[in-house]
Amino acid sequence: MPLAVVVHLAVGLAFALCARERIRVDGPFAAPAFYLVLMHAAGVVAPVALYFYAVHPAWSWMYMVDPGGISVLAILPLMVGHGVIVVGGYYLGALLIRADHKKAVAYAIVGLTITALVILLVARARLGVSASYGDFRAHRGRGLMEVELGWAVLVSLMASAGSITYIVFELTRDGRRVRSR
Repeated sequence: MPLAVVVHLAVGLAFALCARERIRVDGPFAAPAFYLVLMHAAGVVAPVALYFYAVHPAWSWMYMVDPGGISVLAILPLMVGHGVIVVGGYYLGALLIRADHKKAVAYAIVGLTITALVILLVARARLGVSASYGDFRAHRGRGLMEVELGWAVLVSLMASAGSITYIVFELTRDGRRVRSR
């Protein structure tokens, strides 16, 4: 889903920004920063992507692609890809921070946030309806909160928000420990 890709990239960059002290001192793969990012990618992002691509594939593709024409085996690389985007965003942010381009990371996060809001605004008709690919094309479907999809979206947003909050807290706390050395 294009919106998820933009959000995952922004989250990875934000994690790097929060871990900047650890990254400057020990590099991008230092514990606990890298392990926390992996925990979010593998423990939250990948399972959520797996669920939405397996159970609600037409909505996951924003009704732009007929999931009936895509092999079920494509779910695994897509699931892994979402996690890789978070880790890749973190690594990109870490490289920029090591090169002393902290402002570039912050500007990228702001730009990606604006991009996500624009996608959300433009695609609100697609994101607010639950239907099959054919039903969406025929302008049939139900409201997002009228079906289990809406609740699944809420649960996944809460899980992601909880994980992101915890990791930001831990990365910030770890940064204070690094500064006090």
